[in-house]
This record gives sequence, C-alpha cells and structure tokens, in this order.
Amino acid sequence: MNYKYIKTSINNQILEVSINRPKQMNSINPHTSMELKEVFEEFKNSQKLKIAIIYGEGSSSFSAGNDLKHIKSESDPVAPFGGITSQFECYKPIIAAIEGYALGGGLEIALSCDILIASENSTFGFPEPKVGLFAGAGGAAKLAKLIPQKIALNLLLTGKLISSKEAKDIGLISEIVPENKALEYARKTAENILKCSYLAISATKQIALNEYDTSFDPSEIEKSYSEVQKLRKSNHFNIGKNAFTKKENPIWD
Repeated sequence: MNYKYIKTSINNQILEVSINRPKQMNSINPHTSMELKEVFEEFKNSQKLKIAIIYGEGSSSFSAGNDLKHIKSESDPVAPFGGITSQFECYKPIIAAIEGYALGGGLEIALSCDILIASENSTFGFPEPKVGLFAGAGGAAKLAKLIPQKIALNLLLTGKLISSKEAKDIGLISEIVPENKALEYARKTAENILKCSYLAISATKQIALNEYDTSFDPSEIEKSYSEVQKLRKSNHFNIGKNAFTKKENPIWD
C-alpha cells in the first residue's frame, strides 16, 4: 500500500515504519495517524511479521507531536493519535528508534512502544501545557506508571525538556546510543529478539503489560493469558530444547 505521510519497508520478519514529514519535524496530523493505524493493524494481523520498528525520517526529530498548524476539517479521518497510542492491543514487540526530538504526542507514540532506543542527542518532554493542551493520548497516565510519580509530575506540569541521559536516568528510555545510530541499534535489537521464540515473546509481553496477583498458580496462568495458551499449545519448547542440546540455533515454525 502506498502512503503519503509514512514510509514502510520489510526486512526479513521486521517491519520498519518511518514518520515521513521531516520538514514538519515529523509532527502528526489526522492523516498521519490514520496511516499509522492502518499499517500497525496490518502488522498485528500478519502471520509473517514478528517485530516492528518506528522512527522519524531525517535525524532532527522522531516526532515533535501534534501538528499545531493543521487546520481541522470535517473530512479529517478519525484514528487514535499516532495510530497506536490507544485502541491498539498488540503483543508483538515494537521498538522506537529515536533521533532528536520526541515531544508531546511524539513521546506518547514512543511510550506506546516496548523498547525505546535513543541517540545521545535526543530530547524528551511534554510541552503541551505551554499551548493550553495536556498529554491526552495516554502520555500523562503512562508516564506516571513508568517512572516515579513525583518525577513524572515535574515533567508534566512544567513542560520542561530533558536530555537522553536524564531520560535514561529516570527510566524513560531503554538505551542511549551514539548520534545517528538509533535505527542501527534498533535493528540489532530486533535481530536478537528474532532469535527467541516469537510465541514466548508475545506471552512475555502480554504478562508484562497486564498485571496479575503474584500469588497466582503458575499452572493456571494460561486461563488468563491468550498468548500463553498459544505458547503452551505449540512445540516451541521442544524446538528450543533440542536446539540447545545440539548447540544449534532454533528454527521456530
């Protein structure tokens, strides 16, 4: 499918999606959100694709967030902001490769991903209050769960921007890499994930994102988690065990 505001490519079982509005600092308008929603729904339902990477075109900005210059129209498509910030449940891994600014809605898109790899020149923040908005695409709630509440409130209420080092120190991002290397490292991370059972990965993500009582009975866990059911019904454990015994790389069916 041809897109106007995003670009896509497939490498092995990895989908790469770039927000393709570099002149607008990869800001998000309703059409961009709809295109992102469409491509990530396809990714979710694909039997072939196992991992996705999202990044911003160019090196200056992952995404500066909501396109404030967009003039609203009744013809605008209706989709969750950024396509994946809400109404999107997917247990396949999604990696954000961040160069430059990840602000407001751009940071909300990144926080909807599982692994955030950022270059050392990246900048993060929620400046919405400075223009009479708030992080309404889930950013405020997600941030307050991800990092200590008082640190989250300091960021959210002041609208201040922080560096990659500060973001890593407070647990906002997963890894800092050299400038212009975020996508390269994201690809390496994706390749490492591909070495694992994709069913085990999906089960792990589902459990991590859905809290459960720590007193649960492990033998009953599949009753609550659909991805665990899929893993238990598969032969992935036998594949992995046999490959380990033979000192070979497993080939997941």
